[in-house]
This record gives sequence, C-alpha cells and structure tokens, in this order.
Amino acid sequence: MIDDGLSLMRGGPVYRLLRALGLIGPHRRTSRLVAVLLTTIAVGPLLALTARDGNLLPGFSRVTMPLLGDYALIARFLIAMPLLVLAAPACDAFVRQALIHFSQSRIVQPDQRVRFDAALARMKRLRDSNVPEFACFVLAVAPVFFDAMPVGLLRGVSDWAHVGGQATPAGHWLAFVSTSIFRFVSAIWLWRFVLWAWLLWRFSRLDLDIRAAHPDNAGGLGFFGVIQQRFGIVAFAGGMLLTGYCMNHMIYLDAGIAAFKHLLIGYVFTAMALILAPLLVMSPLLARAKRNGILLYGMLGHEAAHAFDRRWLAAGRSDAHTLLDAGDASAICDFTSVYATVRGMAIVPVSRWSVAWIGLCAALPLAPLAFVALSFDEVLQHLASILA
Repeated sequence: MIDDGLSLMRGGPVYRLLRALGLIGPHRRTSRLVAVLLTTIAVGPLLALTARDGNLLPGFSRVTMPLLGDYALIARFLIAMPLLVLAAPACDAFVRQALIHFSQSRIVQPDQRVRFDAALARMKRLRDSNVPEFACFVLAVAPVFFDAMPVGLLRGVSDWAHVGGQATPAGHWLAFVSTSIFRFVSAIWLWRFVLWAWLLWRFSRLDLDIRAAHPDNAGGLGFFGVIQQRFGIVAFAGGMLLTGYCMNHMIYLDAGIAAFKHLLIGYVFTAMALILAPLLVMSPLLARAKRNGILLYGMLGHEAAHAFDRRWLAAGRSDAHTLLDAGDASAICDFTSVYATVRGMAIVPVSRWSVAWIGLCAALPLAPLAFVALSFDEVLQHLASILA
C-alpha cells in the first residue's frame, strides 16, 4: 500500500481527475497513457493541418522550415514533454522511499517527531490544495491572451506556422493549445520541485541527530543528494529545448556553434546550480556538526595519541613482543580513519557523483549540436586529439 502522505505527486486536482477517470490504478501505466494523450493532443492536429497545407515533410514543403524540420518543436513536444510525464512516477517513488528512510532513521530524534510529522502533514495539504495547480494553469494559459502572435518562428525564414505574415491554422493550434499544454506540464514539475525545496527547508529547522563520522561523508544526510539526481530530468528536458532552438538557427540561419558557446556553457552550470540549490538549506546543520565533530574527535584523538605514546614509547625492549601482539596500533589507525572522515565531511549533502550526474543530464542533450556543426570525421578527429 503506497503511503500518499509521503508522496510529492500523488495528490492535487490533476491527480484526482486522473483517478476519477479510472486512469490510476494498481495495474495502470498512468504515465504512459498521459504521455501519449498529451503528445497526441499537442502534435496530432499539427501533423494533420500541415500535411493538408503541404508543409509537413522536408524537401516536399512550400516553406523553408516544414513541421518535421522544426527541431525546436520536435525537441519540445516529442522528447521533452513525454520525458517529463514518464519520469514523474519514478522520481516520486524515489522521494517517497527516501522520506520513509528518513522518518525511520535515528536522524530524527524522538523529541522532534511531532515537528517532523507536522512538516509532512503541511506538505500534504499544500500538495492537495487546488490553488497551486490552478496557478500553474493560469501561468500556462495567460500568455495566449496577452502575447501577440509572432510573425515567424525564425526571422526571415518561411515556416509551417506562418504564411504571408499570418498564422496558419497549425500556427494557431501551436500557440493556443500545444504550447499551453507544455507550459502546464513544466509548471507542475516546477511546483513539485518548489514543494520539495520547501520540505527540505522545514527539515533544516529540526534539531537533527547529524553524526560527523557517518561514512556517507554528509552526516547521514547523503541520501538527499541522491534524491536531487532524480530532478536531473528537468535539466535534461531544458537541454533538449535549448538544442532544438540552436539547431534551428544553425540549419536555417547558418549560425555557427561558437555563437552559442556562452549560452550552452551557462545553461549547464545554471541548471546544475538550480537543482542543487535546495540542498544548501542543510549546510548550516552540517557545518555545525562538522565543527563540533572536529573539536570532539580532536580532543579524543589527543588522549588516544597520548595513551599510545605512553604505552609504546615509554615501554622497554623486553615488552616488544607483547606490544606487537596488542591491538593498539590497529586502534590508532582506525581512529585516524574516523577522524579523516570527520575532517572530510561535506557541508552540502551531495557527492561528486551526484553533481556529475546532474551535469551530465544538462550537457548530454547538447551533444547533437556537435554533429550539426561538424562533420562526423571532424568529430572523430577532435575526440582522437583529446584522447591522444
């Protein structure tokens, strides 16, 4: 039985609507159904309308950029949006398991249990409220009524969405329906991420039992960094959007990849920073635990070293065989290892692997740009020069 009280996504108006429609059940693959449904609504009419107008296929179109030659549209509606929908259950399941571990661990001290449960209850009320998802809907739809229809997708390039300076029926569907659906899906993900960040902030206000000598090098909170990896799908989706945008400019406007290098590099580091930023609320707790740990283990280490010196250096040669049989050396080595763990404790609960994974999620979608900018032989030559 899934505990919805520990779930970020199993609640809210959209979830209740899907459950009322019978799309949510123990044997239902809800995310696949929703992904197919949304993609069909967003893209299906575009395919039909552009096929009718003769602006569907590259090489057989009356415009320079046909629908299936619009890489920004493909990246947004055929890759990024389905991925966001499909990734939601897996991300939610991982967060739920981590919260179960957190609630059952000794990190939450008995006298903090009431505040911990109150934070989870408050999170559930916020998740189930109608207001946030209604605000997401307004943010998704409002630009349709306030923004003027663009003249073209790319300046100076005839495209499937605009003919003679006027939006085609497919262009109207893109502006009013398809883009609104994508904005709504993105806003829902943003809301869940904000809700998770708020929950982390509430946890950071608790008097947690953080141990500097914990082997995860994060005082026992290292699992929070693993959770953040699951939000890397947002960075991946954003990278796909950026790739589609750049590919359109490179193919149809002959822009070089060098024109986008600052944008691409900035995106990767900005995406990493935004996804990892919520973990910073735990830094004061970890910094205090590390500082106290260094002091306490430092005093204990002094006593251990003093006892070690007294036993080993002050002993006579006649006690050599006895000393070799003793476990003092092994004990002092073990203590040194523990002290090194305390000294190396991170003040942000994230490992290098988690940072690298999120960076990979942001950077990997940008890889196709290299094959657009360079020939395959040139890519191989550059790789060979790097590896040489």
